[in-house]
Amino acid sequence: MRLILACVVMAIAPAWAQAPASSPQGAVPDKGACADCGVVRSIRRVKREIRPDAATESKPSGLVAQIPLGGGKPKVGSSAKVGGDTVSTSETWEITVRLDDGRFRMIVADKDPDLREGDKVRIDPNGQLKLRD
Repeated sequence: MRLILACVVMAIAPAWAQAPASSPQGAVPDKGACADCGVVRSIRRVKREIRPDAATESKPSGLVAQIPLGGGKPKVGSSAKVGGDTVSTSETWEITVRLDDGRFRMIVADKDPDLREGDKVRIDPNGQLKLRD
């Protein structure tokens, strides 16, 4: 009987050790706590190449003649083909924020943010970062 009781106590002991501490009677949670507040950990600029879609190149289009200024060989062809070999780029910024509760969030911005690493910020409901006091 003592052996069974000892086994039960040893099995329950880790659960007792990990039980959350109960708050004192009448304790009110901190209403000033911000669930979406944190600190900027990193800001990274990301450049992506935007290549023309193959499906768009196959669509019929108008006839275009391209004559380079200053010499060179003129080009004649479809408007989807002539000048379509250029690659455009897009720039975005990835901002990593460590929230006050320990979680991490990554916000993607279309323009260069006016933030630095270590700034205290709040993430508004629209996903925008605002400096906090």
